[in-house]
Amino acid sequence: MNDERASGPGSQVGGPFARWWRLPDQFDWLSEYLRARGLAWPTKVLMALISAALIFMGAATPTMRNVPPVWAWTFGTAAVLTGITYSALWLRGWPRRTQSLRMACLGSMLIAVGCVMQSYPMVALMGCTGLAIVGGYIAFFHNSKAITFVVVLGMAVGAFCAIRVVPNYGWAVAGAGWWLVVELNLAVPLAIQAVMRTMGADVVRSDQDPLTGVLNRRAFYERASTLLTSPGHDLHLIVVMIDLDEFKKLNDAYGHLAGDQALTAVGWALRETSSSSAIIGRFGGEEFIVIDAVPAEVAEQMPSQLCAAIAALPQPVTASVGAAIVRWGCGSEMDDLIRSADAAMYAAKRAGGNQTRICRPARVDR
Repeated sequence: MNDERASGPGSQVGGPFARWWRLPDQFDWLSEYLRARGLAWPTKVLMALISAALIFMGAATPTMRNVPPVWAWTFGTAAVLTGITYSALWLRGWPRRTQSLRMACLGSMLIAVGCVMQSYPMVALMGCTGLAIVGGYIAFFHNSKAITFVVVLGMAVGAFCAIRVVPNYGWAVAGAGWWLVVELNLAVPLAIQAVMRTMGADVVRSDQDPLTGVLNRRAFYERASTLLTSPGHDLHLIVVMIDLDEFKKLNDAYGHLAGDQALTAVGWALRETSSSSAIIGRFGGEEFIVIDAVPAEVAEQMPSQLCAAIAALPQPVTASVGAAIVRWGCGSEMDDLIRSADAAMYAAKRAGGNQTRICRPARVDR
C-alpha cells in the first residue's frame, strides 16, 4: 500500500477513513484462492442462484397493485432478463472484475426500484434488507467505494419506504424497521470486509517464503495451475529453474547470515527482472523457479536476463539457470516442464555455472 502517514492535524482525523476509502479490492486474489482450492464451481452455482432471485422479483412485479402496468411490465422484464443474463454468466465462466462490479451495482439498483414500487409498505421496507446480500458480495470481492454506494442506497431507499409505513403503523414501527435496514446494510458488508482483509493478509503470509519474499513451493504450484488454465493467445510457456552456484561455500566462508542476505537479494532480483505476470517460487534451499507465459522473443531472453541479474548483485553469488520453453497448448504437463528445466539447469552447472541452458521439449499429443 502507498505511504499514508499523517502530515498534519487534519490528516490525523481523516486518516483511518482515508485508508479505508483507498483499500483495494480483492477480486483477483480471492478468485485465484477459490480456484486453487476447488471452490470455484460451488461459488459459481451460489452466485447463479442469488442472481436468479432477480428473475422471481421481476416475474412478481406485474402482479403488484396500484402500479401502472407499463412501469410494472418494463421493470419486470428488465429484472428477469438481468437475472437470466447474470445467472448464465456465472454458470458459463468467471466474470471479470468490471463485469462483477457492474452486476453488483445494477442488481442493487433493481432491488431498490423494486422496493419503491412495492404496493405493501411493510413488505417494501423489509425488502430493503435484500441490499445487504449485494453489500456482502461487494465486501467479498470489491472495494470500499462500492460498499459505500450500496450502503447509502439502502439507507435512502429504506428511509423512503419507512415513511410509507408511518400512516398504518406509526413512527415507532417505521423507525425500528428503518434501523433494522441500516444495521443489516452496514454490519453485513463491513464485517465481511474486515474478515476478508484479515484473511487476505494471512493468505499472503502463508503463501510467501518469509526469507526471500517469493512464493513457497505449495503456493507456487497453486498459482501455476491457475496460469495453465488461462488462454494463451499465441504465447510461449517458459519454466526456469535457478540454482545458486557453490552456495555452501558462501555459507562456510561468510556465515549463514551472509547466506540469508544473498537469498533475500536473489528473491528481490527475480521479482525485479521478471514480468508482472511471472510466478516466482522458492523450491527449497538455494533453488528457485519462475514460470511465465510470454511472447517467444521474451522467453528466449528471460533465462540470460535472470542469470545476469543475480550475477550483478553486490553479494558474491552466481546461478546456473535452465529453462524449458514450449508453445502454449503443446500438451506438456507442468511436472514434465519442471523436469526438463531442471535437467537444463544441471547442464549449466556442469558447464561451470553462471550460465544458462535452454531446452524445448517435444510436443506431447493427448
